[in-house]
Amino acid sequence: MPNNKYQNKDEVSVAMGNGLVYVFETNVDTNERVALGHTVIGATMPALAFKGGNSPKPRRAKRLTADGWNSSFCAETPTTVIPALKTAGWQVGGTPKKRGIVTGATARAVSVYVLVRGIKFAWNMPSETRASITDATMTALGIQVATAADIDTLVWGASLPRPAKVQFKKTTGPLGGGADILTTYCGQAQEDNLPAGWKIIRPRLKFPGDPLTP
Repeated sequence: MPNNKYQNKDEVSVAMGNGLVYVFETNVDTNERVALGHTVIGATMPALAFKGGNSPKPRRAKRLTADGWNSSFCAETPTTVIPALKTAGWQVGGTPKKRGIVTGATARAVSVYVLVRGIKFAWNMPSETRASITDATMTALGIQVATAADIDTLVWGASLPRPAKVQFKKTTGPLGGGADILTTYCGQAQEDNLPAGWKIIRPRLKFPGDPLTP
């Protein structure tokens, strides 16, 4: 049966490689879910699971039936799921591209990440912000500078889980102006032991029902 926006959707996941698990909602039929490598989410969210985001993102597969097109994400399993889908007449998208990182002393930003529920939640931090926070404080906040070795395991823009946002307010700003406010993310393990002067302004976003410490 083709996808229908009015059908109820179930939360499922697909393997992304490197242990990562992409979570999303679908209404494709049960037999098609098996072919696509979908796993129904049970009472416990899988380790290294994340929802939303733009990198990495699973490839899509689609197939035309007498009733219309079926389309959904498929598991990134090149030796089993992908070949089987192609044999069954599914059109499978190209290999997902992973977002690159920004490094270098002269760059305007640097790619960093914190650990939240085991995943490396990544973003680009302006170099000016890094200089203001200082590398020592970044370490205390659980922020690590990404390297080429991290590219395959970085998760960019995930909606869940999402690390706590923290803030530090300096007493004076540049050139004697108003207070300078620094805002960034912190690692899950650092939430209860933040550097002096830092406070959480937005709690960590978790999967519904997920325990505090997975």
